[in-house]
Amino acid sequence: MSTVEEESDTVTVETVNSVTLTQDTEGNLILHCPQNDADEVDSEDSTEPPHKRLCLSEDDQSLDDSTPCISVVAVPISENDQSFEVTMTATTEVAEEEMNEGTVTQIQILQNEHLDEISPMGNEEVSAVSQAWFTTKEDKDSLTNKGHKWKQGMWSKEEIDILMSNIERYLKARGIKDATEIIFEMSKDERKDFYRTIAWGLNRPLFAVYRRVLRMYDDRNHVGKYTPEEIEKLKELRIKHGNDWATIGAALGRSASSVKDRCRLMKDTCNTGKWTEKEEKRLAEVVHELTSTEPGDIVTQGVSWAAVAERVGTRSEKQCRSKWLNYLNWKQSGGTEWTKEDEINLILRIAELEVSDENDINWDLLAEGWSSVRSPQWLRSKWWTIKRQIANHKDVSFPVLIKGLKQLHENQKNNP
Repeated sequence: MSTVEEESDTVTVETVNSVTLTQDTEGNLILHCPQNDADEVDSEDSTEPPHKRLCLSEDDQSLDDSTPCISVVAVPISENDQSFEVTMTATTEVAEEEMNEGTVTQIQILQNEHLDEISPMGNEEVSAVSQAWFTTKEDKDSLTNKGHKWKQGMWSKEEIDILMSNIERYLKARGIKDATEIIFEMSKDERKDFYRTIAWGLNRPLFAVYRRVLRMYDDRNHVGKYTPEEIEKLKELRIKHGNDWATIGAALGRSASSVKDRCRLMKDTCNTGKWTEKEEKRLAEVVHELTSTEPGDIVTQGVSWAAVAERVGTRSEKQCRSKWLNYLNWKQSGGTEWTKEDEINLILRIAELEVSDENDINWDLLAEGWSSVRSPQWLRSKWWTIKRQIANHKDVSFPVLIKGLKQLHENQKNNP
């Protein structure tokens, strides 16, 4: 930042370090200068914590014209950048010998009319969702009843880019090289602002951000498929430790979330391989019984697969769900076979939606009345298969991906 020089009787700011502007859950703004952390902590004369809490007021009676004042102009660095570039200038004439870091008593945040629209913290919906830990159904229902919405399901490339950018910025501001140091080594108190800070710009609950970060940075989530020996060991550990997933995971060299997910899908009495006609018939009976529907009705939502598996008795909830949504439901309702023409139509229908994120696609609506579609879930799975035709599909935006697929199929049509 450039040095500000006025007439001889005004203060000159020789050096101004970069600062980070954040906000806590009570709405207070926090101005943090990471470069000064070490100096302030090591200094014997230091009386202030590294983080300065600011309370903004339009009418502060405690201020007068003689109060030393710094003007701060805060603007986002880029559209997806949730940090702020802060420019500081002295606005009050103060004798140079009286002006130092310790005597700055007030900071003004100058925002233009568009800043609240750009800053995620200026958006009530984002603040309520991405800045709160809510995991219970009651919490979610409360926010839903107030009109709040948030993204669910798979993370888009754009969301992951924002998350990674937020994490990198957080690390840089604090002089930390490895995010795993924060995630797995720091105490909750030491990293208390980490998840709220990296959630800026993401319309997802903090718990969803937390789970995503754990899966990204815990190498034990990427060990691979469970071996038969691991399955047997997992069963033994489950009996011994119950739901202590951290202990079970440590014993297997896998993450807590990994062993929890695997146990949820595991059942001692499950059959494997091809379903028998008797099993298929029992599955259909149970699904229609639990959903109060008739044979031939299309059922793709509102099914408790844990309850279904319990009544079927020979298959896990994952097996029951997959069998029903990917085959039996479609077979019973008189569905037709999926063709190459259907594949092209799927791409065109998605393109017509003009959405910028595939998480915004309403798969229930898209699957409606499509006889060759076995279920909305099956259609989405089919889409995943189709988009893999683009080698770098994970690295391009959704609109670019759609354009590429349309071009690919156009070329195939012209050059069969």
